[in-house]
Amino acid sequence: MGRRKRQTKRTFVWGTGRKGTVRSLFGAAALMLLTGGCSSQGDRETDTPPRYEEHMDISVAYWQIDEFLKNREEDEVLQKLEEEFNITIVPRNITWDDHYTKLQLWAETGDLPDLFAGDFRFGSSYYQWAREGLLHEIPSDLSSFPNLEIYLDNPETEYCKVDDKVYCIFRQTYSEQAETVKDRTIAYRWDLAQKAGITKEPENWQEFREMILAIIEADSEGTGISGMTAKDYNMIMGPLFTYSIPLASNGGTNFYWVPQERDAEGTASDRYVPAIFAGKELGSDALATWQLIRDMYQEGVIEQDIFLATTAQAEEKFLMGRSAAICFDGGVSNTKTYENIIQYWKEIHGSEFLEDVRFLDLMPSVDGETYYTVWDYAWSESYISAAVSDEKLERILAIYDYLLSEEGMLLSHFGLEGESYCVEEDGSIRLLGEEAPSDRYLSIGMLASLVSWNNGIQDGAKYPSTVPEAYRKVDEERVERARQCGIPEYDYEYTAAVHQMDDPFSIDANAIFQEIMLGKEPVEEVWKAIIGEYKKQGLMEVIEEVNRRVQQS
Repeated sequence: MGRRKRQTKRTFVWGTGRKGTVRSLFGAAALMLLTGGCSSQGDRETDTPPRYEEHMDISVAYWQIDEFLKNREEDEVLQKLEEEFNITIVPRNITWDDHYTKLQLWAETGDLPDLFAGDFRFGSSYYQWAREGLLHEIPSDLSSFPNLEIYLDNPETEYCKVDDKVYCIFRQTYSEQAETVKDRTIAYRWDLAQKAGITKEPENWQEFREMILAIIEADSEGTGISGMTAKDYNMIMGPLFTYSIPLASNGGTNFYWVPQERDAEGTASDRYVPAIFAGKELGSDALATWQLIRDMYQEGVIEQDIFLATTAQAEEKFLMGRSAAICFDGGVSNTKTYENIIQYWKEIHGSEFLEDVRFLDLMPSVDGETYYTVWDYAWSESYISAAVSDEKLERILAIYDYLLSEEGMLLSHFGLEGESYCVEEDGSIRLLGEEAPSDRYLSIGMLASLVSWNNGIQDGAKYPSTVPEAYRKVDEERVERARQCGIPEYDYEYTAAVHQMDDPFSIDANAIFQEIMLGKEPVEEVWKAIIGEYKKQGLMEVIEEVNRRVQQS
């Protein structure tokens, strides 16, 4: 049986200390929202960064960075960071809707910012940029940056390499495979379903389709409600692909490889293929999923303009009752979901969000099993331009090291001690005032996740959170459900073999999904034509070469 990718839970190491030693973020102290007196800052050790004599401007591209840096004069967190490192952060604004095209353009024109975030490492651009000398290699010797060294002492770093060199810093999202179930969540209007005569929540895709169509037909709120929307159209691929190709959602160069077929006894063949092309006949396993997707789009279960909606528009449509369902990322307790949708729900609808909305359970596959979408643990990365000087590289790495330290962690998440939070006698954190730290210090919206998305702060049982416990509980239940599900057999060595090729083969799952959904010809014909195009691009040669490399290794 082929090995599966990183199934065990991983624990981060925070603060300074011996490499490989696992410690909690703040020793034995749990960060909780408590009351009581606070200890003084002098009672604790701090990781004060060194002073730098030469001032530097560091250009940074990050989603909505203009918004996060717009009140420099009042943002004491930003001021503290810039003063400590003698820098000025120069914003290069990108959004969730244009970041990919902007960064591609800047790369083509030689205008990449000094530091930028994006999701490129599993696409051909990453290999191209690294080999063309556009990205700065991350030094192998990080002993001068102990927190960063510990952070990168992680299996994820292997998937940041091009020709055995690291050219990006992964931004950790999840700590175990089951947590990736949160990456795609479908919420639907259960209150409207009941008004439309639906008496039980859907347990398969057919029942989900019937429910959404009933909501649309009843239109009980008179909003002209439509079907399911999504923050990005490709988000719905994950849940839908589990119908017959559960490992096919990853595209780019990071697609999973699976046995092409199984015999009547369930024995897997020795030949591995990209999951999207699995089946006795190349690609035949996908046909059931493609037909489901086409049917859901044509009948209106998936809204007709899903390819046109921006993230903000999709959130607004669901909030205002113009979409019967929405697919979003980050889980129910995602801060952005709470801030953009949930917190306004009662004001608009007069009832609590969890009274009106339910979350689609994992749906059974055509084989009768239940799967969840398997994602990588880190969906995006930080990059440093090759154009930066050695001195600026050192400064950037020092900033990253600081943000991974205890002091930097507290600053970038909770603000200034004594102003927006205090440390209790038992070491726990208590927030001060009615205003959230991220509202008081806007730069926190960027600094808290510049290095890593998931660093323990998301554990609501330990840390202050603006998202109520009830929403975190929903996510915990979904993760536990995922832990009970099996993961189909796959072997990451085949994916690694693709990465080692001089010109890594890429699969554009988004384009395939869109072409199938919008196609007018029968699904079988459209899919056959798509497979033919990939064969022209060398698919069969890649399959043979990758199988040869792995089997001879």
